[in-house]
Amino acid sequence: MQPDVSIREAALNELDGLVQVVIDAYSQFTEYLPPGFVDEYREEVAGVLGNPNTQVLVAEDGGATAGTLAFYPDGRFYHESVPAEWACLRTLAVLPAYRGRGIGRALMDESVSRARALGRSQMLLHTLPFMAAARALHERVGFTRAPELDVDYSTVTALAYLLDLAEQAPAPSGR
Repeated sequence: MQPDVSIREAALNELDGLVQVVIDAYSQFTEYLPPGFVDEYREEVAGVLGNPNTQVLVAEDGGATAGTLAFYPDGRFYHESVPAEWACLRTLAVLPAYRGRGIGRALMDESVSRARALGRSQMLLHTLPFMAAARALHERVGFTRAPELDVDYSTVTALAYLLDLAEQAPAPSGR
């Protein structure tokens, strides 16, 4: 992690701004999405970040908000089919101006640390096929594809990734 990057939990009064961070970070993918998706997704992200069962993490770079992530300490609140002893991640987003600085990795590493501290056995996340940089980051952290947990939507399949938290932690990325 860069020296000016810090990770903290979001305050309630920041949630609207963090919804916008997610929308802005994902704006490069609009060509892959059906019309009206962004407005629907904005409401969904607001629900995720406003959920009292999530820990919303904020990455700051030099005091400015650079990214965010929603961490579910109890997998049941991610989806009813997920075991309680699993942790989950959602809406990892880094603003374009801050990419390539290790911010996404720092957010993920913090989540993995929190999950391990809680004694969770697995960490689950879903991403979309066209999010190549995100998929590469997940794999560098140690997540592996879990196609049996993919979720098919009418327009796209959300790809599942799992991290076995009992395994040895991967070496730091050097960022």
